[in-house]
Amino acid sequence: MNRREHLLASAPRVAAWPHHAEHLIVDWSSREPLRSDELPGDPRLRLLRVEGESRWNLCRAYNFALAHARGPWLLKLDADAWPTQRFDPAAPALRLTDGGPLCAFGSGPGGRKGQMLIERALFEAVGGFHELMLGYGFDDKDLQARLWLHSGMETAVIPADWLAVITHGDEERAGQQRAARRSGLEVARGEATMRASRLANRLVAAHCPWGPRRLTSRYRQESRGIWRLEPGSQPRPPAAVAAELEDARRMTFWGSFLAIPEVCLEVLPFSLFPPDQAGHWPLRWWHRLWWRSGRRLLNLPVQLLVTGRQLVVGVDARRQRRRREMP
Repeated sequence: MNRREHLLASAPRVAAWPHHAEHLIVDWSSREPLRSDELPGDPRLRLLRVEGESRWNLCRAYNFALAHARGPWLLKLDADAWPTQRFDPAAPALRLTDGGPLCAFGSGPGGRKGQMLIERALFEAVGGFHELMLGYGFDDKDLQARLWLHSGMETAVIPADWLAVITHGDEERAGQQRAARRSGLEVARGEATMRASRLANRLVAAHCPWGPRRLTSRYRQESRGIWRLEPGSQPRPPAAVAAELEDARRMTFWGSFLAIPEVCLEVLPFSLFPPDQAGHWPLRWWHRLWWRSGRRLLNLPVQLLVTGRQLVVGVDARRQRRRREMP
């Protein structure tokens, strides 16, 4: 969703990988729809678009994609990732056991951990991704935990150099513009959005465990390559859980972004620090003012403690060095 620049860079690299029989790309209601003529002229490539979505939903989007994939082995990649020529899907190390099913997750920095290679039967046996989760964070850990409960074994690891990624910040994952085009305030908003999302997803995994008996979202085909959610089919958490999740996201976002303690947020007017709107956190002038002024004052004691610790560590290191140098 709205990651055209990344996808147009990664798609040709995926097309150059020699091991796949199909390359399925899902456009999740991007503002500017992807076009087939922008993508590699590869007969293995299929482009599907889901219309009518107001926010990025990783778990629903990937469940939709994997349900439309035709093969028995599934390689899930984000728009910013592709397999390098080192990636050998037949490697025994990618299986749970010798001769067992393929089940491996990415490793290393820069978003590699979100990629996975898995057998369809195993993915379906645990119910796929948890569709009550919103935004980014904990979706892969939740899936890995359910795979471990199902198989009794840890998932295998895809070596870091078998995957390549485009480096980017949390603000892009959170649906904002590139960090290079935005201020430090927007970078901080992206980081706070990610923290709020990760915490809420942990809570929903605890309150509403996912599995193969859970009903997933259904989609109807409107025309060739165009799909839309069937009304009323998207899973929803119970009202009490939904309220708790909204409160957890709200408190975590504003507490992280503005460095305001939770005990203070609880007594301040709710209207000053409202919940997100379809995954986006609108900032008012008082938020920007506090971020540039009051937040820094609140952080001052912490900065002083960090500076003091660095000075103590530096003095201790010099003492130890002098002792070693003494005859």
